[in-house]
Parts: sequence; C-alpha cells; structure tokens
Amino acid sequence: MDKYFIDKRGKVEERIEGRAGKKNVHFPLCLAIQYEGNVPFECIDFLLNTSKGRLFAQTDNVLPLGSPVLVHFYIPPETKLLAEFKGKVIEIQEEEGKARGIVIKLRDFFHIRLKR
Repeated sequence: MDKYFIDKRGKVEERIEGRAGKKNVHFPLCLAIQYEGNVPFECIDFLLNTSKGRLFAQTDNVLPLGSPVLVHFYIPPETKLLAEFKGKVIEIQEEEGKARGIVIKLRDFFHIRLKR
C-alpha cells in the first residue's frame, strides 16, 4: 500500500492507498526546490509518495527534464528545516486537464536524516 502526504497551501493530509478517508497532519509543511543555486519554487503545493520516493510539485514554471535539484521540507514561518534531499526531475506534466508541474525522484529518500 502506498502512503501519500498531500500539501495544499501549507495544510498536509496523509492518505493511504486502499483506505477510505484522510488524516490531517497537525503542522504546516512547506516545500522549497533549489535549482542551479536559486530557489524558484517555495511553499508550493505538492504530493509526496513516500513508498516510491517521488514528489509531484505543482507549478506553472517547469524545470527541464533531468535537472538536478535540492529539495527542502520545512516548517514555516521560521523556516525550520526538517529534511533535505537531492533529486532529479524525471517527468514534466503539461497535459490539459491535469495539474501542471514536475515529478522529482528523491535520492536517498529511504535513508532519511532529519535536521535538528
């Protein structure tokens, strides 16, 4: 069963495939994506598939396929960093009728080192 965390404007829901309903996560969670030293995406909506180590980031401005990125998960407003992962853009979604954005494969996702 895949477990997903879905962020919508800083409010996170946990969903488990095959189970009805959702569970609210009780802290705001933001995502920032760093690309070529810049942070073009900050606190954007995302869907994290924890079973596959993949992340869908909803954005109108997509990055090139294969782009290396640095992903930060943090708690606002003080920007308390929770975790940081290297990743690569593996898919671009630009189809009509679908959410536009990028899919990132996170490296070393299953060896999580939380920041303190």
